Amino acid sequence: MAWRQFGDVRFDFGKADLQPFEVNKVSEAAAYLKEHPTYRVELEGFADPRGSDAYNLKRSGRRVNAVRDALIAAGVQKERILIGADGKLNTKCAQDAEECWQQDRRVEMIILPTTDFRASSLRTGTGK
Repeated sequence: MAWRQFGDVRFDFGKADLQPFEVNKVSEAAAYLKEHPTYRVELEGFADPRGSDAYNLKRSGRRVNAVRDALIAAGVQKERILIGADGKLNTKCAQDAEECWQQDRRVEMIILPTTDFRASSLRTGTGK
């Protein structure tokens, strides 16, 4: 099965709003999904390791919802969007530095082909 990953959508510390320079990534993903109507997108939200588990889960959920909302506004059907919020799990960098933490404040977009968007294994809620 073929899949495509777009660049991570990055966020500022403590924020969940899309930065103007990140909007292009979401627009490119939306255009790709419109060209491939049988594909779906999986969005996974993450946070940097600072803060409590509960705080980071909530923050990563807000970030993934911001990307989902932008995709819907761009014309992607909500049924084709699967989301998960992982908080500070799966960090990309182990250093205690801002440039490292920036890599962890992200939403990953993975686009996969599928023929049935109603499959019971798909997640469509606001988190796991």
